[in-house]
Amino acid sequence: MAQTTVSIRMDEGLKKELEWLCSELGMNITTAMTVFAKTAVRERRIPFDVALPPLSHPNSIENMTKEEFDAKIQAGLDDIAAGRVRPAKEAFQELRKKYNL
Repeated sequence: MAQTTVSIRMDEGLKKELEWLCSELGMNITTAMTVFAKTAVRERRIPFDVALPPLSHPNSIENMTKEEFDAKIQAGLDDIAAGRVRPAKEAFQELRKKYNL
């Protein structure tokens, strides 16, 4: 089978790290790229996930301090006690619309 040359550009530091990794695995970058290409062609896809991390809403619990979380809970309890409530179906419809779900 005839051989051809493929040229790619990448950050020099990344190339050095890739060379080190490939060396540790007993191969060079050419062999690693050939493994990648053969797997991609065989599977007809990029052979690993290419995705953005899930979006995190600024008001999500992982972005709150304990004090902020406690304040949100207390505000909710205050709303319930004062009768400021609405049906869950209505609230979920609003959330779906707001977040395009």
